[in-house]
Amino acid sequence: MSFLTKSSTTKVLKQLASLKLAIILLSVIGILISLGTFIEQGQSLTFYKENYPSTKPILGFIDWHFITKLQLNTIYTNFWFLLILIFFGASLLACTYTTQIPSLKKFRLWEFIQSTKRFQNLQFQNNLSLNLTNTASYYLRNNNYHVFRQGKKNYSYSGLLGRIGPILVHFSILFILVGSSLGALGGYTVQEIVPRGEVFHLQNFIQYGRLTHVPQTISWRVNDFWITYTDELKVNQFYSDLSALDTQGNELKRKIIFVNEPFVYKGISIYQTDWDVLGIKLKVNDKKIVQIPLKKINKSGRNFWVGLIDLGTAEKSKYTILLNDLTGQIYLYNLKGELIEKTILGKPTASNLIFTDFITTTGLQIKSDPGLQTVYFSFAILIMSIYVSFFSYSQIWGLEKNGTLVLGGKANRAVLAFQEEFRRTIKKIYGKN
Repeated sequence: MSFLTKSSTTKVLKQLASLKLAIILLSVIGILISLGTFIEQGQSLTFYKENYPSTKPILGFIDWHFITKLQLNTIYTNFWFLLILIFFGASLLACTYTTQIPSLKKFRLWEFIQSTKRFQNLQFQNNLSLNLTNTASYYLRNNNYHVFRQGKKNYSYSGLLGRIGPILVHFSILFILVGSSLGALGGYTVQEIVPRGEVFHLQNFIQYGRLTHVPQTISWRVNDFWITYTDELKVNQFYSDLSALDTQGNELKRKIIFVNEPFVYKGISIYQTDWDVLGIKLKVNDKKIVQIPLKKINKSGRNFWVGLIDLGTAEKSKYTILLNDLTGQIYLYNLKGELIEKTILGKPTASNLIFTDFITTTGLQIKSDPGLQTVYFSFAILIMSIYVSFFSYSQIWGLEKNGTLVLGGKANRAVLAFQEEFRRTIKKIYGKN
């Protein structure tokens, strides 16, 4: 019974290790990933209704009903996509177990040739004097060959590491599958717009997995925000001074971030993405401080912020405020749209107004991907396996017969290089004597 069980298992593994099956699965995965690139993932239902309306289906049938029913809007986290990945991974494991590992074990065996006829099937061969046997072994060892001898039979090999390449490729792909699945199931992306000086928690999730876990013991604070400008008064870079806080408000880590320089803490990465101006602080008659909300207006590709100052019922007590950057330049207009005054932060106006500070917000994108390190590790293995695969596995046999040492060899790749190496070795053996 155990034999039948073992036989059945072997049969299933061989079918699972089929190259044809692996190619089919890989093709299906490629098609699904292409669909996931074409169809936006993780968006709201309203988004799909607006972009894939039933009145104008793509190709006559792809609309929001079709997408949501087949769950094509969440491909990478769907059970059927993960099931295909698992099936593909099992196929790779089966191939490794039934083909690659036995092949590696076979190459490690000492394979001696007992008949001169078999030398005719080798790529290269040569006949030497019998007294050069030890000399041949010496030079083969110097060329990094492992040399074995059994009576009058000799065997040597080099580059066994090259046979490990396919196995490493399989394992690297498996790690990529595991890492990407972990990221899809446990990762998340959050978008936050936070005023300067405020403490915030992660709330506005735009993407998350079925197994996403968000740490509740960490909060974040925007200590400061500022912008640097070029000589032409164009935005050069914008910065956010951030702190990670524990539940008691104690600072765990602090860093100034800017575009392409994130804040990384315990697997959470915070990126600088945007900024805005919510309002401006105004001191009236050196006493009362009021906050004037500002509205952003985009005109001809430029941003402006506009607000209304209402200090009384009289027309002269109402102003329109305008600014186009955070350099401190502020423009005051009357209700007729006429420029009254140009001022800067901290400078009193003719109406005894002092603009003290801008109320700014920073746009932050927070990401967490628990499978990221696994993916990095898998690509490192993949690169290493590609390098190792270039190693040529070379074998040289020797047989002492009829007063002659017959040498022959073959290589699985770089045959011309092996031919040159074989000839050089023969010349060295003759040159020794």
